[in-house]
Amino acid sequence: VDNKHLAMWNWLYQNKNISDLFFNFSTDKNGATVIATGSGDTVVKQYMGNSSLRNYDFSIIQFKPVNSEIPNNSENATIMFDVEAVMDWIKKQNDDRNFPEFPSNCTIQKIEVLNNMPAVAGQDQAGAKYMFQCRVVYTQIGD
Repeated sequence: VDNKHLAMWNWLYQNKNISDLFFNFSTDKNGATVIATGSGDTVVKQYMGNSSLRNYDFSIIQFKPVNSEIPNNSENATIMFDVEAVMDWIKKQNDDRNFPEFPSNCTIQKIEVLNNMPAVAGQDQAGAKYMFQCRVVYTQIGD
């Protein structure tokens, strides 16, 4: 695949915990998951011979229902666990070296989850926006 963004979308779409996947833009309906790009192709280190170490940073945003009405209810903890399952899936893919199909001049070294748990990035009566950041570390030959 010559398109890193499409490679990321195809890779993340394999996750069974995700049903409604969007790229950068989405609805705020519960169940939506968004791949939100941060910085792509950031050169971390330039090597001799026209190769470089680079980062592709992205966030995963998930919209989930919330329970803000009924006390003594574990529903919100269960929902947080569901979001953490996506984080765990990404970590397992890294451990198994199951990476997105970046262009042929790129070699992925690792995929990192940069947070230890998702952050609640917004909330209203209808639901909450959970978010965590990730990074693909890869080498690239040429531009």
